Amino acid sequence: MELGDRMLRALLSGLGRKGGTRGWAFSSWQPYLPLAGLLSATEVVSHWTAVFEKRGIPEAQASSEYIVAHVLGAKTFQSLRPVLRTQPLSPWQLQHVQKLSSCRLQRMPVQYILGEWDFQGLSLKMAPPVFIPRPETEELVEWVLKEVTQSSCPMGAQGGPLILEVGCGSGAISLSLLSQLPQRGAGHTSCPGAPWTWSSATLPTSSTKTWSSWPLRSAGTGYEDPVALDGGEEGMDIITHILALAPWLLKDSGSIFLEVDPRHPELVGSWLQSRPDLSLDLVAVRKDFCGRPRFLHIRRSGPQCGCLMEA
Repeated sequence: MELGDRMLRALLSGLGRKGGTRGWAFSSWQPYLPLAGLLSATEVVSHWTAVFEKRGIPEAQASSEYIVAHVLGAKTFQSLRPVLRTQPLSPWQLQHVQKLSSCRLQRMPVQYILGEWDFQGLSLKMAPPVFIPRPETEELVEWVLKEVTQSSCPMGAQGGPLILEVGCGSGAISLSLLSQLPQRGAGHTSCPGAPWTWSSATLPTSSTKTWSSWPLRSAGTGYEDPVALDGGEEGMDIITHILALAPWLLKDSGSIFLEVDPRHPELVGSWLQSRPDLSLDLVAVRKDFCGRPRFLHIRRSGPQCGCLMEA
């Protein structure tokens, strides 16, 4: 039976009746709230997908599916048991879906709405303004894992490789590496202790001009820390700062892995050529799953410089 017919019948049969799900559904009708006790999870997903599309919310169907699945205790809508997709939602479940969907209508990212997000098999807590790990970053982790496991230093060796994450945000990279390389040493930008053998970073690489013109920011609805997005006029400020410090941070043949904007591999290569004193070589550029040049591997070829003096 069509959804509209079911809703109309519920309204007509609920008039003048006290108690029961249908009477509750009619008396507590609110904008955007489907009728309780009548709509299945699949129908609620369709309802909110249409609402999100009408309001111009990005990834409308995926947003709706994640929210409904979360309310029903699942990670994804596809992982729900078939019976949970077809049975009616309770009044509490519908109210919870509406509450979370109202946040999405304010363009809050789904990760913040759910309060958690999976990354490399780990469930990370999410809350504004911590930068949300992107799916592309999982590819960076996989690349670093491959390089570390293929390194000449055996697992757990005395004085073995140390890994430093720069711009750690939620700590997704370090946590993923430590969970899969438990005998390696890892740190973040607040930890002293050069020399490091490996360094990885997801950096603010959006240019100031591009970032400030984003619709979400101009509408005043940005939730992530602006510092995690703004990389200066060309998006290169933090990148060049890290590369300039590399002679003091890295051992000889130590590596830096960067996740950057697709415009930056060429800019980084040119910048390194202008700074031969740093003894850094761009040895590899990798594309992300969308085919965009996203990841850089930079290796130190000269001896490590002296210790940095704190200001």
